[in-house]
Order: sequence, then structure tokens, then C-alpha cells
Amino acid sequence: MSNLLDAGWSSRRVARLAGAAAVAVALGGILLATALSPTFDWQASALSDLGVAPATARLFNGSLVVGAVVGAPYAWALWTAAPGTLGRLRAVGYLLAIAGMGGVGLAPAGHPFHVPFAVAFFLFAALTAVVDGVARFRLTNGKLAVVAGVLAVFVWPAWLLWLAGGGIAVPEFVGAALFGLWVVRLSPERPGQPG
Repeated sequence: MSNLLDAGWSSRRVARLAGAAAVAVALGGILLATALSPTFDWQASALSDLGVAPATARLFNGSLVVGAVVGAPYAWALWTAAPGTLGRLRAVGYLLAIAGMGGVGLAPAGHPFHVPFAVAFFLFAALTAVVDGVARFRLTNGKLAVVAGVLAVFVWPAWLLWLAGGGIAVPEFVGAALFGLWVVRLSPERPGQPG
């Protein structure tokens, strides 16, 4: 780490990159697992089915756990970016979301804690974006963050009503992708910012 800091990389910049790396690891692992699975169907499956299938369980679960560990420093960047209640809530919401994501990998489908971890991820991911958006609503990225958080919630009933009880992989992936979009493009601590 000291070599990175000596090369002009600040702790904040490293933490920002940790958030982006977590998104790449988690979403990349999910997409790769869907491609490698002989049985996965976007309209009939849940993403968590990948966590119990022999061909994809290690990849899917591992990418969620590694993504959560890699992304943890990003919570510090969020915590220190903006003092105040909403800034702190944004950081705590993010940390709870990635803890839920890691928990899904540690407690695959069928485990008693799987559903609570999954609900925590989707709930806190959407809430984090909305809280951030409210805190920065005067900015375009703030407004877009609110939209991303609200869409992550409303995609569920829209999908389930349209499919009448089909699989939930699509709203799960949309929610995860919107959270990833928030981390990489909409949050106040995006990769590539100076400092």
C-alpha cells in the first residue's frame, strides 16, 4: 500500500477504486456464471440458483464474497466524503448492502440466512442510492441516484406482474446493476476523481 501512496495514489483514491473493483468482481462473476451454466434461464431462474448449481456455485458465491471484501474500503471513502447525517447514512447503507451481498455468497439458496441476506442487499442498495440522491438532489447525479434507487425497487413488481410469477433473475440483476452504476458513475466518490 505504501508503494501506491508513494506513487501519488491517495488512500481516498484507492478506496474509490475498491468500490469499482467490487462492482467488476461481483457483476463480472454473476455474468460469467450465467454464461457457464447449462441450466440458467433469465426468465425462469433466480440468480441464487447459480450459487447451488455444481457448475457455477464456486464462481457465483466466490464473486459475491470477494466483491464484498474488496469493496469494504469504499465505505470509508463515503463516510469521510460528506459529514452529516445523510452522508453517514449513505456510507452505512452501502456497507450493509455489500455485507448482504457477501452474505448471499456465504449462505447459498436453501440456507436459513440466504433470504435475509438477499433482502438486505437489495433493500440497502436501493436505499443507499436514494439517500445519496436526496443529499445531493441539487446536482444531476443526485437526481439520477434517486431514479436509480427507485427503479431498483419498482422493477420487482413490474417484472413479477408481467411474468405472473416467473423467475426473478432479471429484477435481481437490474437491482445489482443499478447499484453498480451508482458506485461507479453517480456516487460522490467515483473512481477517477482527483484526491
